[in-house]
Amino acid sequence: MSNNNMRRSRHQILYQFLPGNTFDYSDKRGIWQVNRLETKDASSQVDRKYIVDRVFARAKNWDGGEQGFTSSKPSHYDFGAPDEVRARPFPTTFYCTTCQRAHGYYSPDDLSGKNQALKCKGSGCNGDLKQYQFASVHSCGEIRRLYPQKCPEHRDQHIVLDTQDSQRAQNFKWRCKICGWNTRVNYYQKCGCDYVPPAYEDDPDEDKMYTTVHRAGSTYYPHYLTTVNLHTSGIGHLRGNEDGSRKALAKHLGLSDSPLQSVNMNEGIEGAEIDDDRKIEVYQSEPSVESLAEAEEWLRENGEIDSQTVGEVISDLIDLEAGGDAEEMTSAGDELLQYVLSLEELTAHTIDELENDARREGFPQKADKISTYSNDIDRLGFRDVRVIEDFPVQTFVYGYTRGSREEDEARLNAFSQNASSGDGTPIFVDTSETEATQFDLDPATVLLWLAVNIQETSDEDAVRGNITLPSLPENPEEADIERARAAIEELSEAEQWAFVLNHLDPVDQYGRFDTTTEDTVEGQVTKYVFEMLHTLSHVLLKQASTISGFDRTNLSEFLFPRALSLVIYTNNREEFNIGGMTTMVEQQLDDLLSQAKAHGNECMMDPVCSQRDGACLSCLHVSEISCSYFNQVLCRDYLFGSRPNTDRSIEGFWRL
Repeated sequence: MSNNNMRRSRHQILYQFLPGNTFDYSDKRGIWQVNRLETKDASSQVDRKYIVDRVFARAKNWDGGEQGFTSSKPSHYDFGAPDEVRARPFPTTFYCTTCQRAHGYYSPDDLSGKNQALKCKGSGCNGDLKQYQFASVHSCGEIRRLYPQKCPEHRDQHIVLDTQDSQRAQNFKWRCKICGWNTRVNYYQKCGCDYVPPAYEDDPDEDKMYTTVHRAGSTYYPHYLTTVNLHTSGIGHLRGNEDGSRKALAKHLGLSDSPLQSVNMNEGIEGAEIDDDRKIEVYQSEPSVESLAEAEEWLRENGEIDSQTVGEVISDLIDLEAGGDAEEMTSAGDELLQYVLSLEELTAHTIDELENDARREGFPQKADKISTYSNDIDRLGFRDVRVIEDFPVQTFVYGYTRGSREEDEARLNAFSQNASSGDGTPIFVDTSETEATQFDLDPATVLLWLAVNIQETSDEDAVRGNITLPSLPENPEEADIERARAAIEELSEAEQWAFVLNHLDPVDQYGRFDTTTEDTVEGQVTKYVFEMLHTLSHVLLKQASTISGFDRTNLSEFLFPRALSLVIYTNNREEFNIGGMTTMVEQQLDDLLSQAKAHGNECMMDPVCSQRDGACLSCLHVSEISCSYFNQVLCRDYLFGSRPNTDRSIEGFWRL
């Protein structure tokens, strides 16, 4: 069993075959552990500084500490696209399928040198050996095999693993078949390090190395960063800086019609239009005015038509910290930069464009069907739905934890420099352009939903910025809601978006909110908007998998929370687009939306699921390949409303 090569798709490698992870080899070849990936240089496809800055910041802010992230210099890291997997047998502790005797070897080389045939060494047995499926892991990142012990009298000749018919490894014992001597397995599974995660500082003995099945999810948690690839669009230089953020804000607020790179902060924006009667009045009363155009200029010069620059409007509307080390503006701007890219740079088709294309190509029945979708879109609170042919996704894997994904319960480990064929600390990369469907929510509808659920949004002393939402009673009547709807629709589009942007904190990839603002309007709005949007994403993803023909694990999500937008994209990494997304939207968007609303609140585990978190494997959870946030911050209440048997009181977005 020497060092063998395995070939898998890049997508499979990034999610299942990373260095340090174990897997069951096909063809009954046992359990193996990845020790190295052969990679191709991907640095030319990557905005190296931007990615390293984000990875390094995550590592240094990880509460449980980190190991291996020693530099913030891009040159210290190797960006490699996985091409080939190298793996070795692990664990190297076996049992005889005939007599059950345990056999332990220090390493794959020790195994290869002493027992390459994998035959039992017991006297007269010669049975076949098979690996134990158990391994021991520790929060520091260590993983070890089981260590068979020796009977004081009969040594290791008759030692077997006695599970005592238990599924719990803490009950396992090494036992001598001759005299019955035994000792607990966990007595000898010690890490020996001095690492203690913050969660166990008060009781370090609770942070022990524990034994479990090697394929259990807790033995290995890869850490990912997924982003829209701006590098090839030519605007990657706008990332992570205030200038790029303000340009993205200007586009998103509708303050400029110029292409993103050409947005000018000094460009003038006129305020409210002056009606024609006032212009005529000036024309008739002012001797120097000889035309309506001159009347408009006279009104502007005399302050009756306000004019501001793009930059001034942003400063007036957006209440985000900017300048120096402030990250609020650059964080919001970076997300919006990616969103604006999805509108400006990609090959996308709106519902109206799909309808027009169908009519132009001679398919009137298809066009007529597509034309009916606008009712469903409006009814469910969407502003737009579009198909993207070339959604550019980049996934980066930069490290792993064992035992837990929670940052106060485990150390974040970088991959060893020996774990790839490149030079430097590896960050593994997958870049693809793939089909996607993008769903944009209507900001006015979201603001109405927030006003119904969070009364403090009407308090000018509690909100950020100078925009408030209408005040509503605790149990509003339909007339109250309609009055609030009308008031919100009187706000300009820029004002509506400004309220959203001023009150959305960043949410990291682990679904964690900023706890310093959790009791503020800002914190409440962040929780409501993000959990609703994320829940909606999972509901649509699950329904899309049944309609589009894609396996559920072949669909993934990408969220733009500050743009109230979500993307469902195919992650099958084929070299061609098979058109499944376009077909789904053209032919079955009405089915997708109606089924999402009709069945999205169903759960086999109710009422238990609803009484707990409102999200579980039976209703909302999807594969970690598909979810950007590891199935965290999900709850059906935000979309469908709280049920009477829960301790929550949330009016669902789809119940308005």
